[in-house]
Amino acid sequence: MAKQNTENHTRLRQIRVPDDEWTAFGAYVGDRERTRVLREFMRWYLRWPGAAHPEPPRAKETIHPPGTDAN
Repeated sequence: MAKQNTENHTRLRQIRVPDDEWTAFGAYVGDRERTRVLREFMRWYLRWPGAAHPEPPRAKETIHPPGTDAN
């Protein structure tokens, strides 16, 4: 089996996120945009030059945490 060329790829990282938070986050940024937004946040948090705080999109409705009176 050929060795995969990983020079142009970032390593896969795993994080633990509750399902309700992951789903709500995907609803705001889009299922295929989570990684991009998390990377933007990390660059801003690390204060890397040129990094800007990612702006949350305007949602059609606010998604409240489970167990709050706003649900």
